[in-house]
Amino acid sequence: MESPRNEDALTAPEVASILQINRNTVYALAKEGALNSYRVGRKLRFTMKDVQSYINSAKHNAPAPAAAPVEAAAPGAKGAEGARFAIGGHDMMLDITANYLAAMNLPVQRSYTSSYQALVDLYQGRSQAAGIHLWDGETNTYNLPYVRRLLPGIPCVVFRLASRSQGLLVRQGNPLGLRRWSDLLLPEVVLANREKGAGARVLLDEHLRMLEAPYQAIQGYDRELSSELAVGTFVAQGLADVGIGSEKTFQHVPGLDYLPLVTETLDLVVLKTPQTKKTIRSVRSLLTTRGFQAEFKGTIGLDISKMGAIIYEC
Repeated sequence: MESPRNEDALTAPEVASILQINRNTVYALAKEGALNSYRVGRKLRFTMKDVQSYINSAKHNAPAPAAAPVEAAAPGAKGAEGARFAIGGHDMMLDITANYLAAMNLPVQRSYTSSYQALVDLYQGRSQAAGIHLWDGETNTYNLPYVRRLLPGIPCVVFRLASRSQGLLVRQGNPLGLRRWSDLLLPEVVLANREKGAGARVLLDEHLRMLEAPYQAIQGYDRELSSELAVGTFVAQGLADVGIGSEKTFQHVPGLDYLPLVTETLDLVVLKTPQTKKTIRSVRSLLTTRGFQAEFKGTIGLDISKMGAIIYEC
């Protein structure tokens, strides 16, 4: 019988979710020594400290060989149907979208970047599509203000993917009684933050801006984690008191409570170019098919009732 699990022990699939890579890449990183690990019997285990050390190292060195769900190649590389279609953004919905497009014989590349960076990559021609969830405090709306600001005069189409709640991930029982954005400014609160440009980071920063809050004074604000699952794990293990996340993370990480605050929308922005004309038609068809939508119907807290709707086009 396997020994009781150490609360600090992470499995390879859990590390894969935190780093937004696949499980085989986690094993490869461990084998080459890039990611520290240890064994419990025949099982490979990791600590959150080692995962965070790897994240910090990757930010200051060459990016990790993240194995995307479809084979990666440099943007613009030629495939059977022409230039590859590069999709930026972190969300797993984008991985599934990329897999389906690849099965339709469309050469696809995944780029794991923040929502904000994904739009910048579109503007600079490094990718052709971006999955985003960015809240704008001035208009109290998602995504379109950023599309108009960061893609000035650039033809694009924006498809709705889904909507879901975002809120506070707190330790089970919510010992500090956190309920609202202003509670994060309490001196005893330690935050598990996301990286600059992530949808959750923009949501937090916009609310702090509207509160005219000195966010630099928040404990943990400058400690950046690369995924929502990492944030939830930090909070559950007592390394932080609160983070921004979704109901899905609350359900997947033991030791958390969840307080929903806003409903966010996840959209897919696609550049309109002669090269993407055929792909846009394929994306529109894919997003409205029952088989594709069935992939998400059991996902906790996800509303796909408007999936495939075009919400903006220029």
